[in-house]
This record gives sequence, C-alpha cells and structure tokens, in this order.
Amino acid sequence: MSIPDFDVEPAAGPRFWAVLLGVVGAVAGVLAVVGWPLPVGVGRYGFDEAAWARTGHDVQAWLAHDGWRVSGASWAYGAAALATLAGVSVLLHPSWPDRRRFVLVVVPAGVLLVVGPAVQWALGLPWSNYGVGSTSGIAGGLLVAAALATVGAAVWLALRRRPRGQDGADTRP
Repeated sequence: MSIPDFDVEPAAGPRFWAVLLGVVGAVAGVLAVVGWPLPVGVGRYGFDEAAWARTGHDVQAWLAHDGWRVSGASWAYGAAALATLAGVSVLLHPSWPDRRRFVLVVVPAGVLLVVGPAVQWALGLPWSNYGVGSTSGIAGGLLVAAALATVGAAVWLALRRRPRGQDGADTRP
C-alpha cells in the first residue's frame, strides 16, 4: 500500500457548503417574508432572563396577531438571506477575486440591512404591527454598526494595498 491508495476526497467540499448556505438562505428568506421577530440578544453581563422573556413575548404576539405580520426584523432576515445566497455563488466560483467576492456578499446585504430600517424609521413606522417597540433605536444602532464596518473595511483595504518588499516589509519610508 502506498499513500495514493489513501487519497480520498474531502468529506465536505464546496458543493456541500453551497447547499448548506442555500438552505440557511431559504430559511432566512421565509423568516423575512413572514415577519418573524428577531431574538433579543444576550445582556451585557451574560444570559439575561429579561431578554429571553422579551423574545418569548414577541413570539407570542406574532402567533396571536390576526392578519399579515409585518416587522422590521424582515430587513435583518432579508439581509441574511441575501448574504447567504450570494455566498453560494461565491463558493461555486472560487476563481473570482477577493474584492469581487466581498462586494457581491457584503454590499447588497449591508445596504438592505441599513437602508430598510432607516427608511422605516424616517417614515415613522413602528418596528412591527403585532408588537410594541420603536424603530429608532434599532435603526440608529444599525447605522452606527454599518458606519464602523465601512471604516473597518476601508482601513483593512488600505493596509492590504501598501507596497511590500520581497522580505514582506513595508517599503515606504
């Protein structure tokens, strides 16, 4: 026996991850369409009973609402669906340059995630038609997070573009 006899394909290749991302994107898309409430995040100091109770309350309000459920959470789920489905095409085309891959995945999802709640807040619409809550805090938080992510991406790209010598050191004085 030689080493080539043991040469096998990886158990999880690009097709597996593309299918997995496709399933996640489809689930996120369904959650976006039905207006499913976002789970309330964990508190600053770890597990927070009030956050869990609020999530349960939002789900109960969603289940009890009579009629079409509309929620600002749909923007977040829609952005997740868009990012995962764009990730499928990126996985299936590994030869694409990093910049193109980044733009295809992050930019449309980021625009949907930021512009949607911002427009909803600017129009004075509530966060959902089945629960209680304001759009202003969430929209403001998303705008700040998007601004910080944009600055971080710009710094990262600027650092990657610096010319380097053969030994890897920065060639600028």
